[in-house]
Parts: sequence; structure tokens; C-alpha cells
Amino acid sequence: MFAESYAQARDSFRAAVTALGGRLGSVPVPGKGALGELLTIDWAVIGPAGAPNTLFSISGVHGAEGHAGSAAQRAFAAALDPGDLGDDRNILMVHALNPWGLSHGHRVDADNVDLSRNFGDFDAPPRPNPDYARIHDIVCPDRWDDGLPERVAALFQSLSHELGAARALTAFTGGQHSHPDGLGFGGACPSPSRRVFERIIASELSACRRMAYLEWHTGFGDYGRPLVVALDAPGSAARARMADWWADQQLQSEDDAFESGETPDWSGLLLPGLRKLAPHIEITGAPIEIGTVSNFEAFEAVMIDRWLRLGIESDDAGLRSRLRARLRAAYDPAAPAWRDRVIEIGRSMHLAALQGLSAWQAEETAS
Repeated sequence: MFAESYAQARDSFRAAVTALGGRLGSVPVPGKGALGELLTIDWAVIGPAGAPNTLFSISGVHGAEGHAGSAAQRAFAAALDPGDLGDDRNILMVHALNPWGLSHGHRVDADNVDLSRNFGDFDAPPRPNPDYARIHDIVCPDRWDDGLPERVAALFQSLSHELGAARALTAFTGGQHSHPDGLGFGGACPSPSRRVFERIIASELSACRRMAYLEWHTGFGDYGRPLVVALDAPGSAARARMADWWADQQLQSEDDAFESGETPDWSGLLLPGLRKLAPHIEITGAPIEIGTVSNFEAFEAVMIDRWLRLGIESDDAGLRSRLRARLRAAYDPAAPAWRDRVIEIGRSMHLAALQGLSAWQAEETAS
């Protein structure tokens, strides 16, 4: 089920949708793939066009994480009977929102933009992350050396003691617009991928009123376990509904995932951006992480990703290949057991969300 290249993942996704009788769309984006291939963002609609209830699934927001997201989507497609959707439910799947990153094995796009920080309001001054400037020179070195992880860990501990855990986490992972060559760069304008995403929303979701939302990521949380990054307030209807849908999915708790119990103040996330693009849709769902490595190793992978593209070549001939292997282990482990878990998680969480969407519709119709 896992593909080993962007081209294989794309072809497999399109074949799976075609087998279900789905409708495919595709828009090219700038740049070339690692093998010189054309890069496209593809999407599929399964079921009736203009349905008021939509399951929306997105893979490859972070390119290197897209192999797992693609496999999760195709596992769902393999278990789906389109005849069960009826006249008022459909499925919209966006495949490889960051095709350049998926093809080249990088988290960000060709312009160093983190798409998960690119969905803010560019008509207003970007939200500042003033503490990022304090860490930039250390987390974005020109040269990589063996002592770097220890220095970064010490810096995080120092900032946590000084500023508190939430503010330190925001400095490291919240996103920023001040350093184009830095980590978590949210861009100076909407990225090409965001422009395509906006076109998809406008063309496919004008009639949608209720949405089940799944956005696939890897790297964060316990190995092989799903973690829902809940963005709705505790006690809200959307949060309660989502918890009910996925109560049997063996989810990792966010409180366990963040050792401090605090979370970053993320900016430019895709789901809040979608809510602004489509205020007519009531959305239940969240980004879903499937764990691979420790939290610090996941952040270290973000640093590795940046250094492999923008750092100065080392005299150590094997350093680049070793770091590339660590990057893959953080986002796309080759272990068969982990990949089997991704396939099962993708199948079961999509199906549970689809069932939940149907129940949600029935409850509101009855009331």
C-alpha cells in the first residue's frame, strides 16, 4: 500500500479513485520533482457532486509526511462502497498538497514555506513570533555538528524556564514570518499550494454544510499511535462530536504528548484557514499525527530538513546520507509494522468519521 516515490503515490491514488468511479481533478504547481517529473495537486470527489455532507481528507501538507497520508487515503478507498453514500454524502480527498516536498523528501515546499503555517491572513500584518529571533541562529546553523542537538535542548530548557513552556514551544514550533530561511516559515504571501487549495474549496464545497475533516501528518506522538491535535475548545460541540467518533481508535492524549501539559500557539494552520475560506460549513475533525520518534527528535528532523537544503556542505562525506536517513525515520519509517499501523489507522479513522457524519446529519434532521 505504501509507495516509494511521489509518482507512484500519485498514480496509485488516481487508480484507486478511478476504480470507485470517482471524479478526479488536477492542477500543476511550479517546480519539478526529484526525477524531473511534473508536479500536481490532485483531488477526487467520490459520491454525488454538491452533497451537503462531505468527508474531507488531506494528505501531504508536509511533503515528507505524504507517503503515510497517501497510504491512509488509499486504505480508506479500498474499504469504501460508494453505494453507501446515498444522495447527500460525498468524499473529497486532496492528495499531496505539497507535491514538491513529497517528491524531494522534504517537509516544506520549494520556497521553504511550511504549508501548515501559510493559511493566515496576508491582508493584515503577519502575527509576530518575537521569541523566534532568539533561537534562529542556533536552530538554523550553516554547519551541522554532533553537539548541535545538545545545544538546542539546552536552549529550549532555558527558554522554558524563563518564558514558560507554552511560550517556548511557540518560539520553536508556532510558525514565523520574519526569517524566510528559518524554521516554520509561514511565507510572505499565499503559497502556490494554498492558491490551488482555495480553488478546490470554491469549486467543490459551495453546497457543503457539514464536514468531517481529517488532515494526515506523521512524526509527533507515540510510535505507531494516532494523535488528534484538537483545535476546538474543550466542551465545544465539535470537540465532543469528534471524541465520540474516534472513541475506539486508541488515540494518544495530547496531555501525554506534550510533557509540560502546554501547547504552542500555532499560527497559519490549515483548518482555521479553511473555516475562514468556507464559513458556511460546520466542521468536525482535526489534524491527525501518527507517531514515529520522540518529540525532540521530531523537532530535530525539522532542523535536518532545513539544513539539507540550505546548510553548507560538510567535510564529512557520510553526514548528508546519515541525516537523510534520520529525516526519513522521522516522517516515513520503512518498518513494515509501522506501515501496517498507518494503513489500519487510515482505514478505521476515515470510516469512523464517515459513520459519524451520517449520525450527525440524522441527529440534526430529527431535531
